[in-house]
Amino acid sequence: MAPHPGIDTDAIKDKARKDLLDLLEGVRGKKNLVLEQSLAGPIGLFVKFSTLQDYGVDKVFFLENDNLDASQKNVVFLASGEKANQCIAIAEQIKRLQQVSSIEHEVSVVWVPRRTLVCNKILEEAGVLGDISVEALPLHFVPLDQDVFTLAYDDPFGDLYLVSRLRNLFSWPRY
Repeated sequence: MAPHPGIDTDAIKDKARKDLLDLLEGVRGKKNLVLEQSLAGPIGLFVKFSTLQDYGVDKVFFLENDNLDASQKNVVFLASGEKANQCIAIAEQIKRLQQVSSIEHEVSVVWVPRRTLVCNKILEEAGVLGDISVEALPLHFVPLDQDVFTLAYDDPFGDLYLVSRLRNLFSWPRY
């Protein structure tokens, strides 16, 4: 029997890098990136800060620190679309940015790994959904090594076996 060639982890990393950089390139000019802290590690595995700078990222902030700088016209939020508390935090920061800043900001929200109805509803109820651009970055698996993957989910085992929540199960067979 011939050896199994395995999965091309470099191709998965390259696709994730390309998808993220395409989203950043879609926002013209300099931009501030507001990143959910739990996504910093997985994203750091396939893209370096210097590459982000090449695509216009001026500064990176963590969503949880609540210290968004209004120095750039463009602001990109990158957070999990599965967590309602992150959606609420983003809505609050967008509203504060609109109230405090003298310039009109162009805000983009990128949900990882997918856009959810719950987050859309939260942004709509906060009154900011019509003022922003919403995208999704389908980041489900991130290769740590040639034969080791990490899920871009906080607790897939608990979701599936402890709570019987099947929300993440649909994305696993894609790879």
